[in-house]
Amino acid sequence: MIFGPPGSGKGTQAARLEDELHIHHLSTGDILRKEVARGTPLGQEVGRIMSAGDLVPDDLIVDVVRTRLPEAEKGAGALLDGFPRTVAQARALDSMLRDEGHNVDFIIALDVPEKLLVDRLLHRAELEGRTDDTREVIAERMREYHKLTEAVLDHYRQQGRRILHVDGTGSPDEVFDRVHAALKKGVPAKSRRSPRFRGV
Repeated sequence: MIFGPPGSGKGTQAARLEDELHIHHLSTGDILRKEVARGTPLGQEVGRIMSAGDLVPDDLIVDVVRTRLPEAEKGAGALLDGFPRTVAQARALDSMLRDEGHNVDFIIALDVPEKLLVDRLLHRAELEGRTDDTREVIAERMREYHKLTEAVLDHYRQQGRRILHVDGTGSPDEVFDRVHAALKKGVPAKSRRSPRFRGV
């Protein structure tokens, strides 16, 4: 799982880890944005929610992950990006994985100062034409993150899961070097010899 606030670079790092670890990158944000672009009933519903900066309801996003996770887990496993965002979602994920005899192996938590996050999101919105990334919407997303999503780390910390904190400032290459170093240091050598840690 890759974890961090909006604008922390989760998607960028997850895409590189997909290649590095030979695991599937499952991004709920990408899935939902594609549904919005296609104009599906799901896309129309979540488009209204996302444009206001609110989190997609737990039951809706859990259903999306439930349908996509089995395919993503084939092979060496899956890297979750953007999910879970609430403790309720984390509990639902735990249940899904437990039913399949799996669990969360590790969490990479990207730490970035909030002012830099806002600057990144505004810049991304300008480059990519993301109408949902206004300053007001970004502020609401940050409030939602602090209110609901930060507690997910505590949930997994209490379970004793490996949480690898990484400085998310600097260029994507610099951050990836830190992610790579954190994996080497924080994931036992025995685990790194498995196919999902090939290259680390």
